Amino acid sequence: MIDGEEYKDNDKLFFLGKHPVKNFNKNFDSFYDQYKELALKKGFKGELKFVTSYEMVWVYVTIKEE
Repeated sequence: MIDGEEYKDNDKLFFLGKHPVKNFNKNFDSFYDQYKELALKKGFKGELKFVTSYEMVWVYVTIKEE
């Protein structure tokens, strides 16, 4: 599960980056905008997914396979 929601079996995740939780929570909007722009530059239009593990936030974008 990611953020309490299951993603579809045919969706893949592409890693974009990671940040400490405390820094990420203070500047969520700027991090979101930064990673959304990065995903679009790489050609990915999927949703951003955030996984918290070991006091880090790992940022992914979904890649939809049709």
